[in-house]
Amino acid sequence: MNEYESAAMWKLYLKSDEGIAVQSIYSKLRDSFIDEEKVYMGIVKYIDYDRELIGRGNSFSPFVHKRKSFEHEREVRAIVTKYPTGDGTAGIDFKQETIVAGLKIKVDVERLIERIYIAPSAPGWFADLVRTLVQKYGYSFEVAQSRLGDQPVY
Repeated sequence: MNEYESAAMWKLYLKSDEGIAVQSIYSKLRDSFIDEEKVYMGIVKYIDYDRELIGRGNSFSPFVHKRKSFEHEREVRAIVTKYPTGDGTAGIDFKQETIVAGLKIKVDVERLIERIYIAPSAPGWFADLVRTLVQKYGYSFEVAQSRLGDQPVY
């Protein structure tokens, strides 16, 4: 939810020079879910766990809180719940498959993406590839090279 591109986020999460960042806004993310699963969203609250408590009364609270030291992320989370099932007579079936690597949730990409930023250090061939793929699949969102690597104007 940063207002500007974050050099720290590129540095933390980009493992090579070839990478992209997808820019969206809260309402576009919310409106992009087209899956049968119910998706809940929340803005992460960054707290000092030694001085503050996670509020009670909302089962999603633990999933939308993080340590203060991550505050630079300004994160939004999308959450899907999968409860254990049971037939009502034998109790809850705890043998149901555990979600380990996440879920595939269908989204309307055109509705979701506002802009794609190409990593500041990405080579020209990578930027061309991203633009070609966006065009090939008929999307209309903007593709822009990050300018964080540009020399400042004095």
